[in-house]
Amino acid sequence: MPNKDRMNFMARHSAFSPYRLMRRETGFGTPIGAGDAMARSLYCGMKPIASWDCEQANALPTGGVFNLEFSPEGTLLVAACEKKSIQIFDPLTHQRIHSVNAAHSDCVNCVKFLDGRMFATCSDDTTIALWDIRNMKKKIRSLSGHTSWVKNIEFSFKDKLLVTSELNGSIYTWDINSYTECNLVYQRVFHASGLMRCRLSPDARQMVMCTTGGLLVIIHNLNLSTLAQDLHGFKPNLYRLMQTSHQLIPIAALYDHLFDEKRKENRIEFVSDFPDGNDAKVVSSLQIHPLGWSALSRNISHDDRSEWSCIHDIQASGEPSDKSTRDWRRAQAPPPPRRPPPRRSLRRPRPRVARPLRPQTSVTPAGEAPSSSDRQIERDSDREEEPEAGPSTSRIEPPSPSNGSSSTATSSRLGGGLSSIQNDVWEASITIKQHRVLQELYSRGVGRNFNMQRIMGINTGIAPPTAMRPRALRGAVARLLPHAHHPHLAPHADLSPVSLPSTSGETPSGERANSCDDEWETRHYIRQNRDRLLYYIEETNEGKGFIKELCYSADGRLVCSPFGRGMRLLALNENCSELSHCVQNNNGPKPMVDVGQSLGIHQDLVVSSKFNPRYHMLVTGCLEGKIVWYEPYSGEAMY
Repeated sequence: MPNKDRMNFMARHSAFSPYRLMRRETGFGTPIGAGDAMARSLYCGMKPIASWDCEQANALPTGGVFNLEFSPEGTLLVAACEKKSIQIFDPLTHQRIHSVNAAHSDCVNCVKFLDGRMFATCSDDTTIALWDIRNMKKKIRSLSGHTSWVKNIEFSFKDKLLVTSELNGSIYTWDINSYTECNLVYQRVFHASGLMRCRLSPDARQMVMCTTGGLLVIIHNLNLSTLAQDLHGFKPNLYRLMQTSHQLIPIAALYDHLFDEKRKENRIEFVSDFPDGNDAKVVSSLQIHPLGWSALSRNISHDDRSEWSCIHDIQASGEPSDKSTRDWRRAQAPPPPRRPPPRRSLRRPRPRVARPLRPQTSVTPAGEAPSSSDRQIERDSDREEEPEAGPSTSRIEPPSPSNGSSSTATSSRLGGGLSSIQNDVWEASITIKQHRVLQELYSRGVGRNFNMQRIMGINTGIAPPTAMRPRALRGAVARLLPHAHHPHLAPHADLSPVSLPSTSGETPSGERANSCDDEWETRHYIRQNRDRLLYYIEETNEGKGFIKELCYSADGRLVCSPFGRGMRLLALNENCSELSHCVQNNNGPKPMVDVGQSLGIHQDLVVSSKFNPRYHMLVTGCLEGKIVWYEPYSGEAMY
């Protein structure tokens, strides 16, 4: 359709056109594309129509409006405020109907409605509060269990569980229908270092997390009741390091079965593709499409000079396909030098006690020069000093006893060797440093009998690719896991390509060495991530350090993005079409289209936004405590 004809069609079928009403009155059907014309006329005509702040209401200061949430019917609006209060408004009259000035003992971060009358709030005071809109004089119950600032609340309608996440990376579930005398029954189901936001899809079949490492983690076919057991000990940052460095980390490779396309529950997928020029240092904001089709996120680049909003596809793939859903990359391993087999000695070698390395708290990324802390690690390992106790920044606790007896058994198995490595960064440092040292040794002609393998491989559980042999793995795993078979190793994981160096110093000889090398080259791969990016746009970098909460419209056609002291409306194309109509002929990521702006409406940085789920209404909140309502305005020509 020519551009002029398309514009005429959009004008005739807009929401304010009498022609559209006349066609409906005479019984004519809706032509294809009329829905886009109506949505475009409504969204592009959104203008600020009312505002509220504490000064004009002669109320106590509220501080920044960190979160805005509508009730499912769209008849109530609750604002989570910085100065420990929650404000409740009538969206249609734009009037405040109730205020709770001491809702928490610290700033309120998030609001989530459980049904039409009950909602939950979370705060930096590490608690969650349940409220009934019919009686706001006091909270129904205060939930205690978190140890850090609680930043996010989700509710699974399928499981009737409240899902909360805190700043130190722990995710908890709360059974609101089962409670004790002091608290609800709760359980910690997962821990991810650097966790920022945790969201559930509308049908609670997917959980999406974003981290400070520029990573989106998707859990497909979510089962919250078994999540703690299935993901016990799994560290996303460590697995991601194995992907980016192409160096095998056995303690991370043990959880490769979680990424299997044939897995029926709690399948993991990483999303790490971002537009050119955006390396996504911190993914700070996250929202899910109203139909669960995509994830909307906002991230900060590594140099802190730009911010980007991105839309990624999060739908589970259909039938497993090696070409479309399983992108593997062969692990890089320098070929070890061929050495003659050692002569057998009648004297049994004396076993050497390996000493663990000192935990470190920093790591040099792959491809960069080693820092002073990395060089200190090498000097400490060469001198074989005694270890010193250091703090653990990402300790993973075993699941609560409510998981069943299996959790205790699993914890005892891992306690021998694998669970002793508690710092993701330390593990990464050891892996990168070990590979660098062994490559240097092999280049000088030093064989696999070198003691560094025993010092590092056995005590850390991390071995270089060149030293991994199937026979040595069985002995190492037997030492690290002295009890029954590890639940994560069988039947999902194959141990043969993930081996540890031998403590006896024996080098495979002749045909056995050749077969081991061939087996490594043909069987072991490091799983890579699919490209999921659909749309993107660069944002203003005003207000560094603050999280700006984006939002989807109720039909998913539009995105509201805080933009400095105002907001702008972003669509997938100029017609404000739905995602399902836009991606049919999509050959790669495309930039989003700016269809409307309202700048300078607030006196301070806008940090929150929300669309009404039932009406064409939008609200934004800023750090000064001002709330602005936007509705379609037909007083001026739209085309």
